Order: sequence, then C-alpha cells, then structure tokens
Amino acid sequence: MPRTGLTPEAARQRAVEIAVERIRAHGFAKLRLADVAREMGVSHAALYGHFRDKAALLDAVTESWLAEARSRTAAICAGPEPAAERIEAWFLERYRLKSARARSDPEIFFGYNEATCGARPVIQAHLERMTDELAGLLAEAGLGGAAEAVLLEEALTAFLHPSLITSGPEAGRAADLTRLLRIVLAGLAATAGEHG
Repeated sequence: MPRTGLTPEAARQRAVEIAVERIRAHGFAKLRLADVAREMGVSHAALYGHFRDKAALLDAVTESWLAEARSRTAAICAGPEPAAERIEAWFLERYRLKSARARSDPEIFFGYNEATCGARPVIQAHLERMTDELAGLLAEAGLGGAAEAVLLEEALTAFLHPSLITSGPEAGRAADLTRLLRIVLAGLAATAGEHG
C-alpha cells in the first residue's frame, strides 16, 4: 500500500483520529487495526510500526483525551485564586469533564473506563500526574501533600471513577461533590498541625 507522506508523529496522530471516528461510529469493541490502516492507505503491517497492537492504539486514543483534561486542570493549578478555591475548581472540572464525556461521547468514555478498570499504564501515569497536581495544591494550602492527595482522591471516588459516572452531570451532583470536598478539606485543616 502507498505511504502516507506523513511524519511518524503525524501518522500516529492520524491513526488516533481515525480510531476515534471509528469508535464513535461502530463502537469501542469493533475497532480493528486493519480498518484504521485501510482508511490511512497503508498496510496493516505498516500500522504495527506505530502501534504494536489494538491495545496500544486504544491507549493512544485514551491519552489524547487525558492530555486535554490535564491541560485544563493544569490551568486551574496555575491560576491566581487561593489554593483552597483552586482545589475545589480542580475537582469540579474533573467531574464535569468526565460526566460531559460520558454523555456526549459514550463509546470513547467506555474505552476510557475499560482502560481504567484494566489499570493500563497510560491510566496509571495520568493518575500519578493528577496526584502530583493535587499534592501541590494541598501543600500550597497548608493541608498536606502526596499522602493527603491520595486520601482525598479515595474519599471522592464516587464522583470521579469512570465506572460510577453515568450520563451526567446529574442535577445536584456537583453540589454534593463540593459539599463533601469542603468537609474533607476542613478535616485536613483541623488535623494539619497534628502531623506537621
């Protein structure tokens, strides 16, 4: 089959774009590397030069969405508001992004959920970055660091784990998240001196 004329990075990006389109049209489970290669105008073997298997292509699809989410949370982290306000905005943005994706792009979200449940390396790396961001915000607010970030993530799992997010955002769910977050942050503030 003919070459695409694309750089390796551009070819990878084009394959991800095609994969996203095919997942939306036919479902996550029906994605095949052969179909993506055919649409790109390359051989199935040529696509293996970019993705070792279907799972690697799906990881790249997941990573493209996670990169967008990270850019939004990073902007919140860098904002001028007090750290406590940014912590709240950071969690709300993550909840809104996931619930909006579950509603508007259910097949892509299903793939993200599958990757999360399978503890794929792309998800683990993303979660580590999220923990680092949150730990930085907590340290800035004088509420702890990495250990507290992990506890806070666990306390709010019901709002953030993809398998627990439905076609939201559900009415009142963001308010519930905010309320629980404020309770937990108050607890961290009350105990901050005990562990310092």
